[in-house]
Amino acid sequence: MNRIMKISLGMVLLAFFLGMLFTYQVNFDEVVLVTTFGRATQQSVINQNGDQAGLHLKWPWPIQTVYRMDRRDFVLEDRLEQQETKDRQVVIAKAFAVWRIDDPLQFHRMFRSNAEAEDFLKERLRATKAEISRFTFDELTNADPQKLRLDEVQQALFARMRSDLAEHTCGIEVVNMDISRILLPERITRSVFSRMKQTRQRFAQNARSEGKAIAQSITAETNSDKQRIIAFTDRVAQNIRAQGDAAAAQYYAEYNKDPEFALFLRKLEALEKSLKTNTTFVLDTDSEPFDLLKK
Repeated sequence: MNRIMKISLGMVLLAFFLGMLFTYQVNFDEVVLVTTFGRATQQSVINQNGDQAGLHLKWPWPIQTVYRMDRRDFVLEDRLEQQETKDRQVVIAKAFAVWRIDDPLQFHRMFRSNAEAEDFLKERLRATKAEISRFTFDELTNADPQKLRLDEVQQALFARMRSDLAEHTCGIEVVNMDISRILLPERITRSVFSRMKQTRQRFAQNARSEGKAIAQSITAETNSDKQRIIAFTDRVAQNIRAQGDAAAAQYYAEYNKDPEFALFLRKLEALEKSLKTNTTFVLDTDSEPFDLLKK
């Protein structure tokens, strides 16, 4: 019984060992290049389009060798470097590129690893940033979006990189490239901030001047309205005063014609006002105008 178990275990281990020698697994996110005695053709590329993932057969080493490569996109960032613009200004730019392995066979012939490929791309990336010199400083950094030409910068960088890679036939495809950061040197930054401060001060002074002019205009208009209102009220008051004086003069003229009768009427008027409501008075009948009640 023990002998049978040992034989079975040995067969399983042998099968596993032979499976390791004669098969290999391809993941969905990788492409495999199988070389035969160190040589490979396009038919040696497995899973380039992502439709051949799974278990595959091969001859053991040294007949065939399996090289694995990542099918996913990679992001490569360059370091910050000074670049001169078209108008002789200096900016500090940082670019990035998104790349992937487009031709695994050419990539394998050109590079030993992804790190070596990235070193190659970094050199191309630095050379590509020279396209910034075709644009002025205001076209790269500007408060007015209408004056910016960043889209054209991106297109110029992208076209330059693709043209450069096409000359080398390295199996790499750059799917995107752009400027990630644009900075100013310290001395230029101080100068820009100084100009910005002066500009803001001019704006503030203009705003204060405009505000002062508007305030003066409002004050002058208010004073003018005030003078017109005062003049109008003075005219109305004079008219009312003149009417009152005329009525008083007429009244005094009538009063002077018969002073006793006028005094009698005034007493009657005062008495009527006093007795207008149900009121009880205890007064001396000799006091005016109640002396009329004795008559």
